[in-house]
Amino acid sequence: MDVTNIALIMVTKSSPQNELFLDYLRQQLDCHVQQLPTDEPPELPEHLRHCRVVALLDDDHLEESVLRDWTQQLGQYDDAIFTAFNMSNEDRAVALMMRMPLHGIFYRGDSLELISKGIRKLFEGEMWLSRPLMERLLCAYWHRQHDEQLPLASLTPREQEILGLLDSGASNLDIADRLSISEHTVKSHLYHVFRKLKVRNRAQALNLLRQQPTTVVAAPRTRRDTA
Repeated sequence: MDVTNIALIMVTKSSPQNELFLDYLRQQLDCHVQQLPTDEPPELPEHLRHCRVVALLDDDHLEESVLRDWTQQLGQYDDAIFTAFNMSNEDRAVALMMRMPLHGIFYRGDSLELISKGIRKLFEGEMWLSRPLMERLLCAYWHRQHDEQLPLASLTPREQEILGLLDSGASNLDIADRLSISEHTVKSHLYHVFRKLKVRNRAQALNLLRQQPTTVVAAPRTRRDTA
């Protein structure tokens, strides 16, 4: 594999341990390897801007906002690849990958040999993710897509109940009477309904409701309803 036009950058704090890590990668990968500091604005050095960049971002020493800044900055360059290393656990990896375009994850306990192998795979255009992590990501993506398609799923049973009554034409006072709660409580529930559905008023909420295949459960009829 030709690595003459590949640059591996590691955004991390300077330390003797990291220097040894960088030396090991230089010997194993035979490409340009450079450490960039964590306390400076994310910017690729001029001499690397014509290279295919693979970035190792240190999750131990970078705030998530800084990680995001680096992915946005490097995203300006063709074929840039983003990975995170020193990842603490799989939960953290899933959360980060749901928000950023990462191509690989390396954990704190990974050996130098395994990291070197993973970087070679990244050079070849592959991703470096464990099978359990891939399975969790697929599940998380499915749930997110499902929730976006069915926004009513985010409502509590009580909120769905109130929305169903609203759809039947009931006023806030009617709903309060039927559910034996105060009108103030009804307004509070509706506020949360509008916020979750990302609408501004009851008309927009009802319009969204009528577009969904989900059935909203209305409150049971009281004696007054059947009188």
